[in-house]
Amino acid sequence: MEASLAIVAYRCEVGGKPSESLDIQVRYFVGKTDAEIKEFLEVEPMQSYSNDRGELVTWPLVGVLAIGEIGPSSNGKEVVGFIEGCRQFVKWARHDS
Repeated sequence: MEASLAIVAYRCEVGGKPSESLDIQVRYFVGKTDAEIKEFLEVEPMQSYSNDRGELVTWPLVGVLAIGEIGPSSNGKEVVGFIEGCRQFVKWARHDS
């Protein structure tokens, strides 16, 4: 079965307002197409919790930035990545996307 890595971005919101935090994750999948991976991530329940001030902290999905198959590799070889401008990171963090 083919394995894939997906790079996924989540924005942190505290009390319903975007914070300055982004969570960029590399997620591992086996036996799924790119479309299945994207659908899985889009319907996955949003992570949320209360912080020490009793505010609701949520991490809504910003987007799936890249998906790439992985296989045998060599030391230091890039297996998956993405390129984006710094302005796009600001949009993601502010919910302007």
